[in-house]
Amino acid sequence: MGPAPLEVLRVAARLVAESPGQDPRRALEKAARQVGQSLDRRFLAADLDRLEAETRQYQATFRPGQREMLRSLREAALEAMSFFERFRPRLVGEVLSGTADEHSPIVLQLFAATPEDVIDLLVTRDIPFEESEATYHYGDGRSERCSVFELGAQGQHFRLEVFAEDDIREAPLAPAGSGTIRRASARAVRELVDMAGG
Repeated sequence: MGPAPLEVLRVAARLVAESPGQDPRRALEKAARQVGQSLDRRFLAADLDRLEAETRQYQATFRPGQREMLRSLREAALEAMSFFERFRPRLVGEVLSGTADEHSPIVLQLFAATPEDVIDLLVTRDIPFEESEATYHYGDGRSERCSVFELGAQGQHFRLEVFAEDDIREAPLAPAGSGTIRRASARAVRELVDMAGG
């Protein structure tokens, strides 16, 4: 066995692109079953990276409006990052990777002394939000909970994940098992928009 065959990646890319919120790892597993293949776990991280690229290609081919929509999402992310600048925001998720669709939230990781600091800003600006929690795991085996605030602004769905200030030094593991979560500063997101037109 070895890395997933291209046929599996293409089927999985279609599943991810056509099913909002689809877990990439599950999409790979489902695609492998559909084409009668088995996946080699040793290559999972590489396969997930290849799937991300294949999903972008699928969207570029079959969804001509994807490029402009992605640009719009990234520009909205930049505005929000400016608003939350004091919390050193980092963009993560599908809007960063380029696989976002119209249902994808703009996910920002913020770093604050306490979650209440973010709440105070939202309340002061009369921004309604819903609060929950998420648990992330790290390479050293520890788990950390973070506060999550979901809100709507400018027609977009935002998910704010609030971490302790020191957590900016180390990104947690990606839920799909493909290494650590990729984060991008406002400068990096602006470069993406300027370099690729979104």
